[in-house]
Amino acid sequence: MSEPKSTMNLQEIIGDIQKNKILLPDFQRKFVWTEDERQKKVIASVLTKMPIGSILLLESNPSDYSSKIIGCKIINHESTDKNVEFLLDGQQRITVLTNVFSNVIHNNCSKVSDLVSPTLKRRFFLRIPKWKKCREELDLFGVRNLNFTYKNPDAIDPDFLSGDILPFITSITFNAGDASPFNPKNGLSTELDEFCFNHEEGYLLPLFLMTPSSEENPSQVKLRLNTIRKNISEKIKEEIEDHFETLQNESEKKAFISEIFVDDEKSCEAVKKDNQLLGTKLSERAEVWDEELKEYLDSCVKNVSLNKIVVSSEKRARAIDIYENLNIGGVCLNIFDLIMAKVAKVDNAPYYERLIACIKAEKEYPKSVIPSYIISCMTYEKIQEKDGNKILRLGDMLEDKKYNASVLSKCYNEEKNEISQKYIDAFLNTLSLYSYNKKYISTDYKVDLIKRTKILDISPEEIHENTEKICMALDRALMFFQTRCGIRNINELNYSLMISLVATVFTNDEWYNKPKVHEKLEAWYWCSLFSGRYDKDQNTVFIQDLQSVMDMLMKTGSTEWINRNVDYILNAQNFSDEELILMEKIKEERYPKKVLRMFVCQYLLAKTYTDMFDEKETISVFSKYAGTLEAHHIIPLGSVKKVNESTAKLRSDDKNICNSPMNFVYITKASNDRISDDSLDIYINKITDQAKATLSIQNYTSPEINEDSTRQILRARYTALKGEIKEKVARLLK
Repeated sequence: MSEPKSTMNLQEIIGDIQKNKILLPDFQRKFVWTEDERQKKVIASVLTKMPIGSILLLESNPSDYSSKIIGCKIINHESTDKNVEFLLDGQQRITVLTNVFSNVIHNNCSKVSDLVSPTLKRRFFLRIPKWKKCREELDLFGVRNLNFTYKNPDAIDPDFLSGDILPFITSITFNAGDASPFNPKNGLSTELDEFCFNHEEGYLLPLFLMTPSSEENPSQVKLRLNTIRKNISEKIKEEIEDHFETLQNESEKKAFISEIFVDDEKSCEAVKKDNQLLGTKLSERAEVWDEELKEYLDSCVKNVSLNKIVVSSEKRARAIDIYENLNIGGVCLNIFDLIMAKVAKVDNAPYYERLIACIKAEKEYPKSVIPSYIISCMTYEKIQEKDGNKILRLGDMLEDKKYNASVLSKCYNEEKNEISQKYIDAFLNTLSLYSYNKKYISTDYKVDLIKRTKILDISPEEIHENTEKICMALDRALMFFQTRCGIRNINELNYSLMISLVATVFTNDEWYNKPKVHEKLEAWYWCSLFSGRYDKDQNTVFIQDLQSVMDMLMKTGSTEWINRNVDYILNAQNFSDEELILMEKIKEERYPKKVLRMFVCQYLLAKTYTDMFDEKETISVFSKYAGTLEAHHIIPLGSVKKVNESTAKLRSDDKNICNSPMNFVYITKASNDRISDDSLDIYINKITDQAKATLSIQNYTSPEINEDSTRQILRARYTALKGEIKEKVARLLK
């Protein structure tokens, strides 16, 4: 039995969009679901009858708001006295689904440039594996024996999940003027059939033909889709017959027949007695397979698991509050959308654009809180001067107000006009922590403050008044992570709550301007990172640490809470202990987490060092090659490679000692390219003496090493690095 759920006919929704009965208010945020994978996940949910959330519509007169046609930049100028429905929530999923399952958006746009995003120049197909390849993947569609049985698909859910069908969704991009048979401007042709049959990865079923618009010839569209699907079933049948002809003896043939007709004993026995019946029986199966696949896909589109909420025009003032009610009721909505909706009560300006402006705004930073060795590091930024290009140092950038930690940390993607989700999460958490506790009382920090309910309870006025302050605090935090923790961009911060802790501290200007506060926070960071403190129960640990840091800053000044974790630096059982890091627990099926590789690389990046193979190149967050640094195996995988072992296989082998976190360091792409083809003896001679000392690999002197000697080299590095980090923490806490 299928679980009860609210469903809608996607065909009807698309029909209303085509007729301009559903419009997008011009104050709505931009289309942001631009990633191919994100769009595919929505499609996968539809094709597996999974819930895809809700849409919120406001019934109103079309003259009440400036509006756009969904999926288009085009302003709707159609005047009518009839009420329409303005799409308040659900723009992203409705735009995607309309584009995937119809031609409506493209029919509404006279040219490609009218699309709200160039990412809508995608055509989506359901990929049916060819018979000879179907054993290599999940056989979701019953290709192996031409049996896709879902009787009464309107009432029964499939036994596969959205993640299962995701690999079978294929997208192909078209350009405005190309002659591709799937370009909507080229209409229908039999060339589309040939394209779908001859694709190298399988047979393609065009999803955009499933909901024909009235502007097309619906009968012709349905006929084209039915023809393609029917011919796919015929081609699978032919593949089966061709394989049968290759079988040499009777026992092989009988075994194969049993496999194909495993669910039909009568046909199985008949074909075994007379092989000439194979074609007839397969034709029958192909016909049934075709019809049942059609019924299933039609059912998916007609019964989309989508909750539709319509607010009448006289209750439009309640529409924003309904966002929250939906959330409380368990309907999945984006919490940031809800926050933006709340701010709209007190500020009509687009809140998303306001946040972007805050991120990009010119910033000032005190040099005193930044380590001097970082100030002197080179940056990749250049400015034009009368004498030519001048390479700016970080110090110069600070003086010229050309440094912006949020921008350089990639919190905002200019091309996609998209704020990083990690930034948004940190913003909401920090906003809540500050709004509820402006006096920094340690005991008032509770886990509830970073939960959805509390965040949604923040008043519109509070959000409006504190936005710039929170953005500034986040920028200060990101400056801290860049200049002290080896973090190049926000997505490299493995534990997101750490951003909110530092940002909450830096909402206080006095604390932010004290170098000692930065030093203590850095000590906390390295202790927490290498002790595995945030590996479990992150919310609880975060609040405990926030309480401790506030007690330290407001009351005692004690750093004992940090010191308690010093002994666990690279010594946390089953997280960073020596045996685990050096692959000595593999018999227990315990392996070091890959994130530890990044932690080691980030620590070295934070202190800066010269490239392994080029003493002229300084490696830091602010070096000109920072964005293209590559994680490199210090002792190459080939050093312990056995006969017939491929390097690619070793790279993914969790048991291989060369994949220990102790065997990684960032180097420039240029260096990596230069040494990629070197023999081991040449390679080892290229490592500079300075690099050997900095990276604690002085005893790596010979190419003739085995697993044991590799472990010895890495053990020495582990010991040196552990001692170095503990010493650094002690120095920072003085």
